[in-house]
Amino acid sequence: MTKVFLLGTFHFGDSDIDIFSGDIQKQLEAINEKLMKFDPDAIADESPLQAQEIVDLAYGKFALEDLKYFDETRSEPLGQISAWGSAHTLAYDRAVLKNEKFQIAFRLGKTLGLDKIYAIDNDTLVKDISDDKPEYVKNAYDKHWKSMDIGGGSILEMLRNINSDEWSYHNQQLYVVNNEIGAGVSYAGAECLASWYERNLKSFANLQKLSRNHKRVFSLYGAGHLYILRELVKFSENMELVDHRDYL
Repeated sequence: MTKVFLLGTFHFGDSDIDIFSGDIQKQLEAINEKLMKFDPDAIADESPLQAQEIVDLAYGKFALEDLKYFDETRSEPLGQISAWGSAHTLAYDRAVLKNEKFQIAFRLGKTLGLDKIYAIDNDTLVKDISDDKPEYVKNAYDKHWKSMDIGGGSILEMLRNINSDEWSYHNQQLYVVNNEIGAGVSYAGAECLASWYERNLKSFANLQKLSRNHKRVFSLYGAGHLYILRELVKFSENMELVDHRDYL
């Protein structure tokens, strides 16, 4: 039985938080100390499976010591490592050290002395909804969206909020309330939801495969994926879902 710790996160690059400030780095170090107690023997993140070589190169270049130089990492080459790039090709032209995969997953892996970070995401394109939304769907969507505020406290407080069952429920409803759009005609809402599930099911397949050879897996994902991934882990007879509250 493999213990699986799914940690949902907001995307640091989309926030206004100064990730490189001394205060925020201290917060992230404290979070790292908490996560270390789980003692994973494998770490997986939201990087696409096809980008494993890129992740390997970035992880090899990344060093904990570099996180101490807050000003330099805003602009120096290390701060331009990209684990994504255009069409998942190797690129060093984007300042992505702010990305949560470096600040949380890579930091944890290096602290524990792990040789590798596993890319497990599937990059199935989630279909857009081009149909007009009925007013009642818009209202329902807005209601759930407004219930997803993660607050503006410490990084730890925001992670606790975004990993709550309540937040995860409201996020999943954003897809469910849209499902009926185009019912009986285009099924645009259903196709959008189906593509969202397809991406998560394929990502979970990669997590299942990884778990076959490890006993304690830590996985960092955008919190929007939590609802589906948690349910799938619970259904798996070979996995045990870890309660994030035991470590946060």
